[in-house]
Amino acid sequence: MIIKRGVKVQLLIFAVITALTMAYTAVNILGIGQGVLDLRYKVYLDLADSGGIFSNAEVTYRGVTVGRVGPLHLTPNGVRVELRIDRGKKVPANGVQAYVLNRSGVGEQYVDLRPAGNGPSLKNGDTIQRDHTHLPVQTYELLHNVDALVRTVNPKDLGTVIDELDKGLSGTGPDLQSLLDSNKRILEALNATYPETIQLLNNGRTVLDTQADIGPTFRQFSRDLASLTSELKRDDGDLRSVLNTTPGTLDQANDLFERLEPTLPTLLANGSVIGQVLTSRYTQLRQMLVTYPLIVGGAFTVAPGDGTVHFGVELNLNAPPVCTKGYEGTKVRYPQDTRPASINPKASCKLPKNSPTAVRGSRNAAPAAPYPALPPGATDGAGFPYERSYSGGSGGSSGESGDQGSSGDAAKQASSQQAGGQKPPPGLQTLFVTGYDPRTRVYTGPDGKRYRLGKVSQLTGDASWQTLLLSPIVG
Repeated sequence: MIIKRGVKVQLLIFAVITALTMAYTAVNILGIGQGVLDLRYKVYLDLADSGGIFSNAEVTYRGVTVGRVGPLHLTPNGVRVELRIDRGKKVPANGVQAYVLNRSGVGEQYVDLRPAGNGPSLKNGDTIQRDHTHLPVQTYELLHNVDALVRTVNPKDLGTVIDELDKGLSGTGPDLQSLLDSNKRILEALNATYPETIQLLNNGRTVLDTQADIGPTFRQFSRDLASLTSELKRDDGDLRSVLNTTPGTLDQANDLFERLEPTLPTLLANGSVIGQVLTSRYTQLRQMLVTYPLIVGGAFTVAPGDGTVHFGVELNLNAPPVCTKGYEGTKVRYPQDTRPASINPKASCKLPKNSPTAVRGSRNAAPAAPYPALPPGATDGAGFPYERSYSGGSGGSSGESGDQGSSGDAAKQASSQQAGGQKPPPGLQTLFVTGYDPRTRVYTGPDGKRYRLGKVSQLTGDASWQTLLLSPIVG
């Protein structure tokens, strides 16, 4: 009989597959030749009892197969099990625990390795100590415990329980089916959110640890709160009295504010003008406040209160010496000469300010500080804008009441002259300041017109001092 060429090829392929299958079975299942090929590394497991484990059983790492169980050797204190783990499988050695478990109710034991965390891996020759191993419950022990449990139940009572269960569950089949279906859906949802649940549990541990750390703070807060409530309880009468009188007080305060509403803005506006003047004279006011206590103290030395008066005379003639430089072109005029004479407008002390002589003149006076800047568009209570230009009116000129000669040009020229050459900041209006001649009582108003104080027809009438103070506001 002649075998065709195609059949020979098929038989050859079948023989190769058979040989490879047998080789794989012999090496990976039966363990033949693994010692020669050195395909696995060995880890030893010390057990108090075999727990039903046998050679060639599976070795898993968190449920995934990583090797097989090798031979078992008796020791004086128990059993040493050889675990053959594949070379490519790394099992962390950090607190690893070995569990001998049953795959089903009929046996099929296997070894499951469960490390405590990541870290260095097990290597060839490592040993898992007995205190890191766990054995399954023996079958005879389980049956003995079940039998003991059953013996504790009275058969009559058990029959009663079964009858009552039959009565209670009778006709509830659809409801139980719906309950089981709902539980299945819940389990599926929990399984789908397993990573988030694990993360939540981990974060919850962090939160609880934080709460435990700040526990003393919470306890102290509770004690302080208890102390506060105790004080409030002790002062309950006073608190009730305050609460009862507060509405009336608020009503009175509201009524006061309503009555002050027409005049309070004007008062505050006038106060702002006075405040600006005081601020610009801060240096002089400070000097006055520093010197005033000394003057008052000196007054008590003159009249100490003992019925006597003490006077002290200090002859400080020519101390410091009089300044003469700058007055060379001035003719000496004695007090007895009362004839009209011209003055020397260029005469002034030319010595420096730090000269030991009595340096005189307006150039030695402390300069006025600038007025406080107001917000853009700010106005006073009377509705008149501030003007920041510091002008000097024609205080030395004379005129009659209500004279209005050359008023427009004088106002423009006065408003254009800035104090010290300063220009007002852009966007800010300026406060109008004018000169005043006490001899003629004539001054120039913000409208450029000339007025005289003391007549009924001008501004505030006979209240000349009020007109002098309020003229920058009321115009």
